[in-house]
Amino acid sequence: MSRKLSRMILALVLSSAVLSGVDYDGEKSIMMEAPYNVCIIPPQVDEAAAEGITVVDAATAKKLYDNNALFFDAREKRHYAQEHIKGAYPVYFDISKAAYIVLQLPSDKKQDLVFYCYGESCANSYEAALAVRKLGYTHVYWFLNGFNEWKATGYPVN
Repeated sequence: MSRKLSRMILALVLSSAVLSGVDYDGEKSIMMEAPYNVCIIPPQVDEAAAEGITVVDAATAKKLYDNNALFFDAREKRHYAQEHIKGAYPVYFDISKAAYIVLQLPSDKKQDLVFYCYGESCANSYEAALAVRKLGYTHVYWFLNGFNEWKATGYPVN
């Protein structure tokens, strides 16, 4: 019974993952990449408010966009490269420093800054917004439902 269950689980994982193999002098290495779904511990809206981060929906994010807010994409690099909110800058996670790195921060600490990622279950944008907030930026927004809602609404993407 457990063997059958193990096979079913393996089949499920393999059907939704991308496999790639690398050959190192006769030794094969296989990497499995599963699709992104959710964070282990999603951030909470009340935590963001307590940290001075304003949580916004798509309509409010679009108003900020129209008023020249800067947008920052905290999704994986490959997803940013494929498509992102038009004009958004990438945010990278520096593994060596265990920190989010925002590369295009303005000198004006009162500039509206909007952070987004995959959706409300994704902590990347919240963590990046929190890092920027700790640098003294005062108008920091967390676009809770992120890129998928933005795109579904028909707002501009690259």
